[in-house]
Amino acid sequence: MLRGFYERSAHLSSLLDRDPTEAVRQAREINLDAPDRLNLMVLRAATLVDGGVLTRQKDAIEEGLALFRELHESFPNAGITYNLANALVASVGNPPRDPTWLEHQENTREHRAEARRNFWKVARDVDAELALRTQAWTNLANQFSNSYRLGEAHDARLAALEIDPANGVAAYSAALELLWLYERIDCSELTKIEAGLLARVAQQNQDRLVKYAGAQAASKIAKFASQFREPPPRSPHTDPFISWVEKERLTLAPAVELVDPSLGKLDWLTLPGILEREPDPGDRPPPIFAMFNLLKSDFILARDLVWRAIDETMWPPTGRFADTLDYATYGPDVSALTLAHRTAVDLLDKVAVTANHYFELGQAPHNVYFGRLWRDARNKVTGVRPLSEGVDRAIRGGASALYGLVELADDYESMVGILRNHKDLRNAGTHRFLVLHDQEDPASSRLTPEIEHHCRESFTQDVLRALRVARSAIQMLAISIAQHEQYLRETKEGYVESLIVPDHDRI
Repeated sequence: MLRGFYERSAHLSSLLDRDPTEAVRQAREINLDAPDRLNLMVLRAATLVDGGVLTRQKDAIEEGLALFRELHESFPNAGITYNLANALVASVGNPPRDPTWLEHQENTREHRAEARRNFWKVARDVDAELALRTQAWTNLANQFSNSYRLGEAHDARLAALEIDPANGVAAYSAALELLWLYERIDCSELTKIEAGLLARVAQQNQDRLVKYAGAQAASKIAKFASQFREPPPRSPHTDPFISWVEKERLTLAPAVELVDPSLGKLDWLTLPGILEREPDPGDRPPPIFAMFNLLKSDFILARDLVWRAIDETMWPPTGRFADTLDYATYGPDVSALTLAHRTAVDLLDKVAVTANHYFELGQAPHNVYFGRLWRDARNKVTGVRPLSEGVDRAIRGGASALYGLVELADDYESMVGILRNHKDLRNAGTHRFLVLHDQEDPASSRLTPEIEHHCRESFTQDVLRALRVARSAIQMLAISIAQHEQYLRETKEGYVESLIVPDHDRI
């Protein structure tokens, strides 16, 4: 029975390359009322989706998607979840590079959010096959990239490469995006060097490129990679803090990149010149600069708290704590971790306040929340929360990166969003208590609704992820402001106020 199935599978796979229309037709003829129904459903669904993409048969893609949904309800394993995510992406299609981009993103946002959730689930499933996890990270990165969530996309591609260092597709995409940023914003030369390093990874793994992307895409990627010369060698960092910041990707630079010690500063992301809007501003720069400075200050503090909390010896042992007999840890290092997470997540609200001010979205500052700013109230008939007029206007005016913040907020605010746990952890740490334990399952604790129990190591990873999300939000804010300023320069007259702020120790 299995032999016949594998022969049919190989036949349809070959037919997809030679005659995808015929592959779709034969897939529809597969009889699902057979003993091997599960495998046949997977084969039929996958062929319909892949063939539908190749032949642009929307109905075939939708048939395959419906089959994967049925399979996922009964067998939600990693393989089915991954295929469901791919089917959702196929049904959505690639975003157009024209004025209809925003309509496309909005009309497909539910399917895309569901795809992100499924890719996220597979990517973080330690029991899933490594090949599946690295592809899930790669495909999730592509979804982020399509909405200008470039920092998160780079994080996801590096996660894919950590699982499979030979994943040339992830390396190529990361290199391409670093070059895009290098050509458009004020990145360091190290951005270009890192792009070259990643391109060489792609070039050196042709077999994996073919496996993950197909022969045609592999040829295109190899041609791109061949233009880079051998990058200069890098000396290892002598400062363990710098090494840690680079490893965890926690610099506030224009792009997620390696650390160049010669720059003198880790966090050198700045705003562009701002077109002055006040008729008589005096000799002071616009308030947006103060807001952005404080965003950076809070981020740097949160990062420093995590670094110090990792090393328990950095805190003087001045406190005595009762042993709760459940492997719990107490002290300023633990509180520093919870405070760092809270500070990182609170930065999202401050990003929203800054965007509300700069893009003149019209909300009172004390009523601005990151998860709610970008959209109007839910339509009682359709159930949809449309973009607010100001956000829609700003994005159509050229600030495309602002949509990345919109989508990040959707993932943060939704009860099933991939970032919802950060909102829940932040609320628990602010209004109740978080107790961290030295073991994974603190089952011996006495339970009470006032306390949440977490493994310290897992919580530390959550804090690092929250910092990277905050870093990405600040980067998206800076890019969207730069895009908007470019639009204003092209369409309006006015005075551009460029501000160079000297280091504090020079004042």
